[in-house]
Amino acid sequence: MLEVSRNLALKTRQRGPAFPGAAEQQRYRQARLALDLAMSSVFGLETGALWHGTRGAKDIAFARQIAMYLAHVSCGMTLTDVGAMFGRDRTTVSYGCLKVEYRRDDPVLDRTLDLLGWALPTLVMRAEKRPH
Repeated sequence: MLEVSRNLALKTRQRGPAFPGAAEQQRYRQARLALDLAMSSVFGLETGALWHGTRGAKDIAFARQIAMYLAHVSCGMTLTDVGAMFGRDRTTVSYGCLKVEYRRDDPVLDRTLDLLGWALPTLVMRAEKRPH
């Protein structure tokens, strides 16, 4: 019974991107790529670890919350769009952003978020201008 409930929850959690147009889908892909690269480099995660359907280890879950926060704050995505990108609900994204905000009192984390917040939009814009 528990296995059936778990499988059902994983199936319903998977959502596609909320962006309707081709340009928005390209920006979505570039933001996802930039977030994956930044989080794996800064936090020493495997590439793709943020996108698993399950919560994962504590460090991966916190890195995912940071990625959600940066996508919302730095890349200007709505909570619904961020949730669609990560396969989560917008309320989960809101909760993750709130947890990251509460931990900004740590000067090291605050500086890391400042640097990532500056670098991510630049990475996304560069990838958009790159010829295909």
